[in-house]
Amino acid sequence: MVEHPEYLEFVISGDPTEDAWVKLMHEIVESIQKTGKSRVFIDASGLTNRVDSMVRYRMGIRTGETFGVRVRIAALRPDWDEDNFWETVASNRGAIAKSDVDRASLLDWLLSEQ
Repeated sequence: MVEHPEYLEFVISGDPTEDAWVKLMHEIVESIQKTGKSRVFIDASGLTNRVDSMVRYRMGIRTGETFGVRVRIAALRPDWDEDNFWETVASNRGAIAKSDVDRASLLDWLLSEQ
């Protein structure tokens, strides 16, 4: 985890299992509690394989249930990954979440006041 002045940044790469995604979520929760920061940037641009759709679905549900509207989460996808299914599920479950392949636009969104 990297603590920036306005947000927390987490990096996940390779071909993580669902357990690794859950572990990351626990790390995010602990870091939010420790720092009091409510904006999170997840850099998943280093993923080497597409994440299974059911894993994306379950992580979207967990994101909505865990963070709701209290936390703003931006996830950077690999440039070969056009799928924003996690964002759709998380948002439908009440999360303030966005995924994209453009780091600059995600950070603009993450740090905006909307």
